[in-house]
Amino acid sequence: MASVKYGCLDPNPKTIMMPVAASQYFYHNGVCAVNVDGNGHLTVLETADTTVFGIAVPPKGRGNTTNTSDLYWMSSATAGKDKIPVILVTGGYKFLLPSSGTVAITNIGNACDIVAANSATASYVDLANADTNIFVIQGLGTDFCNYASGTDVVVKLNRNVIQADTT
Repeated sequence: MASVKYGCLDPNPKTIMMPVAASQYFYHNGVCAVNVDGNGHLTVLETADTTVFGIAVPPKGRGNTTNTSDLYWMSSATAGKDKIPVILVTGGYKFLLPSSGTVAITNIGNACDIVAANSATASYVDLANADTNIFVIQGLGTDFCNYASGTDVVVKLNRNVIQADTT
């Protein structure tokens, strides 16, 4: 199940089902940005990645039977065994996501990065960096959702960094 707080703000986003690489961590309250490896499997976007395929919608629960945390769903240790829905960059959807600090009006329109690792650490939008420009800030989370906090941000995935080739 997707987070009850974070995720796509647009109604009925189009998703596609994609196979997942082995042992990927998808936080219920994290960003869940993904790209596709050379085998056609989803991998969690990491800090240095310069392209993005979309935002994954992790299922409820823990996934992999070795996972001992309720904070994230983990894919099987066997690549391609699990499939999950992904909202593609090309949809132009807005997402409410956690960020690295307090969001200000002056952040609107800025491109920014992701802080992420495929590990037991949740990913978030990095307001202070624009090295990979994965996101474009659309507004303060509190302007879009009454349940958002001051560190929640509304972003779109940057169409200029779409992952075009997955082979």
